[in-house]
Amino acid sequence: MRRFLLGVAALGWSVLGCHSAVQPTAYMGDGLYEGAPPMCFQLRKESRPTNQARTLLVHFNNTCDFALDCLVYNDVTEQEQRAVVIANGRATLLVAAGSDASSFDVELSCQWHDN
Repeated sequence: MRRFLLGVAALGWSVLGCHSAVQPTAYMGDGLYEGAPPMCFQLRKESRPTNQARTLLVHFNNTCDFALDCLVYNDVTEQEQRAVVIANGRATLLVAAGSDASSFDVELSCQWHDN
């Protein structure tokens, strides 16, 4: 019985230690949402080597039935860029050319109208 209780306690602590990476989304009214993009909007970061440096890209895949308008902040240039991806579309954003960074992080803040 003691072994069972220790196992349950360990499982409970591991569940409590996990937290969702999903950021909050706010309903702004009139069908407009703002915040972290929905799950039907995915991105993939790429640090592509060239002859002398690297090109940093973000590839977007929008399987939503609506377009998304996003501000994309990256930690290499520390700038925001705008990316608009149509419904069921794909797009690529050039973050930086001639960079020394082999990896980078991005943060998105998007707006969309959910039909």
